[in-house]
Amino acid sequence: MHTGSCLCGIIKYIVDDNLDIVVNCHCQHCRLAHGAEFVPVAMLPAEKLTVLHGEKHLAKYEVASVAAFRCFCSQCGTRLFNHSPALNFISLVTATLTDSVNLTSLANVNMESRNSYFEQNNGLPNFDKVPSIDELRELRRIEY
Repeated sequence: MHTGSCLCGIIKYIVDDNLDIVVNCHCQHCRLAHGAEFVPVAMLPAEKLTVLHGEKHLAKYEVASVAAFRCFCSQCGTRLFNHSPALNFISLVTATLTDSVNLTSLANVNMESRNSYFEQNNGLPNFDKVPSIDELRELRRIEY
C-alpha cells in the first residue's frame, strides 16, 4: 500500500499496487502539463487507486486524442494521474507519492513526440508509443 497527495494536501490517495511498471513518458501532453522533458508514471489498473480525501477537488481535463482524462487538484494544480476509462487504467504521476518507495523506470515511452533537441541517455529502451503491459512486464526481467 502506498500513499500520495497533491501539493496543498487537500487530495489524498492510496494505491494498492506494488508499482513495478514505471515508465518515463515523453509525450507532448505530459511535457506541457509538467513543464518537464519527461514524467515518470506508474501504470496500474484503475481499481488499485482510491481517493481518500478531497475527491470533490479532483478536476479532470479530457484529452480526446488519447481518450483519457488528466486528473489534477483544482486548488493547487498538482497533476495526480491520467485515467483511461476505456482501458480501466491509471498512469500515476510518481512524484505525488508521499511514502518512501524505491521505483525503477523500465523504459522511455512516447519518444515520437519528445522534444527533438532532448537526448535520453539513461540506458533504458526507447519506444515511440506505450508498449503493452505484457511487454512492459517482460522488461522487468531484463537488467540494464
